[in-house]
Amino acid sequence: MLQMANYEFIRKQHILLGKSIRQISRETGYSRQIIRKALKSTDFPKYKLSKQKQKPVMDSVKHIIEEWLRQDEQAPPKQRHTARRIYQRLVEEYGFTGGESTV
Repeated sequence: MLQMANYEFIRKQHILLGKSIRQISRETGYSRQIIRKALKSTDFPKYKLSKQKQKPVMDSVKHIIEEWLRQDEQAPPKQRHTARRIYQRLVEEYGFTGGESTV
């Protein structure tokens, strides 16, 4: 599988240096089909998670935070929760054990 650097290298060879697909194929060892695919694609391949990661600390308080944010939609901007205030309330009211950065 091609990596992002390989896609960029192939594009540079073809567009800037004017090399043919066949010549790039000979130099890199990739098939001509892969070279064409790299030239045709505009986005880079991205890693996709097969399943969501578990968040044991946040899952227990997620519904509480969502409720606070829903209530904040009607509140004036100056009275809305910040991430720091949400963290402080979770520690005081629910004994939250996670870190401030997880909120």
